[in-house]
Amino acid sequence: MANGPSVPSLPESSACSEVRIANTMSELARVAELVDAFGADHKLPNSVIVALNVSLDEILNNIISYGYDDTGRHDIVVRLELRRENVQVVVEDDGRPFNPLEVAPPNLRDKSREGGVGLHFVRSLTDDLKYARRDGINQLRLMKRLTE
Repeated sequence: MANGPSVPSLPESSACSEVRIANTMSELARVAELVDAFGADHKLPNSVIVALNVSLDEILNNIISYGYDDTGRHDIVVRLELRRENVQVVVEDDGRPFNPLEVAPPNLRDKSREGGVGLHFVRSLTDDLKYARRDGINQLRLMKRLTE
């Protein structure tokens, strides 16, 4: 007998895993371990695992390095959801508002450029990106198809 109301499962979602990390670089290893374990548990193609790890490393590095006005502890949530044909990743943080989709693609021939290359890699490694800011929380959604 359940102690509370049941939560309906998402019809398209077949597995979900989440980690909450602090805003320190040493925590990035925990996210990589989560992605690796999730990939192994669900027999994801290695190309998907690598794309997710590289993308999350870049995104989280940017949040930790540039997202906060103070040096205090902040939590960042990373959630992976396996869908029928893709993996959805959600990254949530309470840093400054920042929509990475508004960053123009870098001119890779311009030797004087500053930044933007990492986000360019994230765009090229994922199949869809969406950003929202709600109640002081940045939410970035990434989607990676399981097949080419």
